[in-house]
Amino acid sequence: MLAVVGALVANGLITILKFIAAFFTGSSGMMAESLHSLADTTNQVFLLLGLRFYKRPASEKHPFGYGKERFFWSFIAAIFIFGVGATYAVYEGIQKVLHPHEIENLSLAYWILGISFVLEAGSIALALYQEIKEAHHEGLTFAEYLRESKDPTAKTVIFEDSAALVGIVLAAAGLLLGQYKVPPAEGVMWDGIASVSIGVVLAIVAFSLARSSRGLLLGEAATQKDVEAIRQAIKSHPSVVEVVELLTMHLAPKQILVNAHVNLKNELTNEQIVKSIFEIEGNINEAVPKVDKIFLETSSLDNSTVKEVIPQHIG
Repeated sequence: MLAVVGALVANGLITILKFIAAFFTGSSGMMAESLHSLADTTNQVFLLLGLRFYKRPASEKHPFGYGKERFFWSFIAAIFIFGVGATYAVYEGIQKVLHPHEIENLSLAYWILGISFVLEAGSIALALYQEIKEAHHEGLTFAEYLRESKDPTAKTVIFEDSAALVGIVLAAAGLLLGQYKVPPAEGVMWDGIASVSIGVVLAIVAFSLARSSRGLLLGEAATQKDVEAIRQAIKSHPSVVEVVELLTMHLAPKQILVNAHVNLKNELTNEQIVKSIFEIEGNINEAVPKVDKIFLETSSLDNSTVKEVIPQHIG
């Protein structure tokens, strides 16, 4: 939450400054960066909506809760980055390449880009601090956590801010090359090329975020590490003969649904079976605290006909 609010404040201020620079300079690169920051600011609002709505309690219509609101609003943010930021940046850049003109008030543009870089760096530093802290809490390195985390909100902030820093560098490079009239066309095309490059960066970020959110919306399984921990927690119980089938799905970044078919010893009484199920569920929750809902199907070894299915981890 803190990283999203920090990014919202920073991007809101940056958007205003960049639009001022774009207006006074006529730079397509600055206009592309202005719309990039506008898209980022709007996306923080989307992410805050996801953080608010996913906490709603389960209902009769949504018995598994609203955890996937986080995934949905992150997907909307990815679409917005592409639709508003990337598309317009490429269009504006092509127009500038076809119809180049001199850039004015370069000193203002450089100052605003410098201020924007500092604000974006502060925003991404806050997001990275929170993610590194969370990674240590999970017992993972930052790279492992970023790869395995099912939290699209944090990934969106980090990816957006990283793209923003790259975009600022590209916009500044376009202005600088134009200022010193570096060929071709005495440098007037570089501003348009910078705008197109910014659009390409935004398109790559949008695709990466959309792909991640899509997998989660479709019902992505828990990580292989969590699946194995759940499997071992079940198998460790003395009443369990084998785990016939184990399926998992993320209902939210830290909410996992477990559906397992377990073979128990033939000689167990009904009372012992009920007790075993209760203890197995306790083992699962202890091994993976993120498990929120558990459905266990039990049978004796003689009555089992289902072959073991290993759930695949998407993404």
